[in-house]
Amino acid sequence: MTPTFNSKNERPWLTENHKRRSDRSIRIGKETIDRLIKKGIPVTFANVAQCSKEVDIEGKGIHENTIRSNEELYEYYKQHSKTFKQRENSKGFKLNNLNLDNNFQILKVDRNLDNLHRKYMKLSKQELAQRLILAEQYISENENKWVTAHFESFK
Repeated sequence: MTPTFNSKNERPWLTENHKRRSDRSIRIGKETIDRLIKKGIPVTFANVAQCSKEVDIEGKGIHENTIRSNEELYEYYKQHSKTFKQRENSKGFKLNNLNLDNNFQILKVDRNLDNLHRKYMKLSKQELAQRLILAEQYISENENKWVTAHFESFK
């Protein structure tokens, strides 16, 4: 007879298997990150995935997405990855240092639109949204200045 379970979510054989695989990923990931640090190699997703095959007894290693999906391993990765820290720091730096006057007054009408398209395609959604907000703010401020100057000329 097969056992009956109260819920479809209760699968004790899967819970044990999942815990064992998760612990394996954490162990291999941490060992790999520590080894990369000792060798002076940058801690990136690709480097961890590649070098984890050397650490793993079975030779399988772990996948890059395993690092992202395993919370404990991802936190360990963020603590030791310089590229992750650089990316986090650069997000705020780029967005806070945009100057309305410098960016929008120097635009040329006859600029190369293909180059401009490539430039914008390299930006993140957050950077594009910030750029759009700044452009709208610049337009509204200049529109207000124009309307004020126009009405003052009629006085």
